[in-house]
Amino acid sequence: MSATGQHGLCWAHDPANAEQRRRTASRGGRGKANREVVDLKEEIKRVITEVKAGELDRNDAAVMIQGYRALKDFIALERQVKETDELAAEIEELKREYGVA
Repeated sequence: MSATGQHGLCWAHDPANAEQRRRTASRGGRGKANREVVDLKEEIKRVITEVKAGELDRNDAAVMIQGYRALKDFIALERQVKETDELAAEIEELKREYGVA
């Protein structure tokens, strides 16, 4: 794929591709993040079940839950960064469309 198309823009920055780019971007990161959340919930439920059954020490479980909390925070941070990057790209695209510097 050429770095610059017929209007001097690459495909990703060509305003004609904005809608398709938005659809692709909105699908892109969501699946991974959603899978991570589902996996995290399953793991926490497993820890709870093991503690209740006496198979896992409560102190070990508490430390594990703290780690899961940190993972949750990083998942949320990744989502925020992705959303901010997408919004910044859309703003730049609108600026180019309307000739704003």
